[in-house]
Amino acid sequence: MSAIKIYNATELWQRESGSPSIPSFSLALDNALGNDGIQLGSMTELIGLPGSGKTQLCLQFCASVQIPKILGGLSAEALFVDTNTNFNIHRFKEILFASLSKCQSLLDTSIAVQEEDALKKIHYINAIGLEKFCASIKQLPKLIQEHPNIKLIAIDSIAFPFKEGISAKQRTGLLFRLMADLQRLAMEQQIAVVLTNEMSTRVGLSCGAVVGALGDAWAHRCGRRVLLSGAGAARAALLLKSNDAPTAVARFKVQITEDGIRDID
Repeated sequence: MSAIKIYNATELWQRESGSPSIPSFSLALDNALGNDGIQLGSMTELIGLPGSGKTQLCLQFCASVQIPKILGGLSAEALFVDTNTNFNIHRFKEILFASLSKCQSLLDTSIAVQEEDALKKIHYINAIGLEKFCASIKQLPKLIQEHPNIKLIAIDSIAFPFKEGISAKQRTGLLFRLMADLQRLAMEQQIAVVLTNEMSTRVGLSCGAVVGALGDAWAHRCGRRVLLSGAGAARAALLLKSNDAPTAVARFKVQITEDGIRDID
């Protein structure tokens, strides 16, 4: 039997506060998340209506994970698990090279990055359908072992594989088992996980309310939950839930540009 490690509060604080984060290139969003972005070892859920920017933000994080270590970045790799054909390589290239160009402008010397080398740092899984999605999650430990520099896993979206062919009870049990495995992997290997989720209508006694999909129990599964809304240049984001933020709700404005996610001046 392996020995049980007991930590004191100081050790826990040092470990958590010393864990790096992946920035979004929006200072307001990073500050609201409480850790200068999404922290390694954590799970963050992005919810919103179609067109609210969930996939764009995932692509930005996949690009931001490549920020050089000299600028405080991870110089790491990302994995994009696509359950609904949302990934667009042309859009990702725009965001990636705009982000690397921004990094170059902050340094006195340019960063020699070959396009092919940068693109090799994004890994892609087509997980269309429930069976392929479950198989993909189960194979993640082996994939991480083969690519130990992966420090971000983006799943877009978590709800789509469970839309048909499964009851609500079966869905809850299967989804929570898969997410428990994913969270264990994220903590052990210090990987940030970002999930997108869709909105659904909850029918009440007098009217319907638009809420995040997958039910009330799922709403508490991730450590952070961010609601994205709006369209056009200006979009709003609300930090609905966080296990370490001082307030329950944070409001700020971001915009989706050709270069990716940016603050509104």
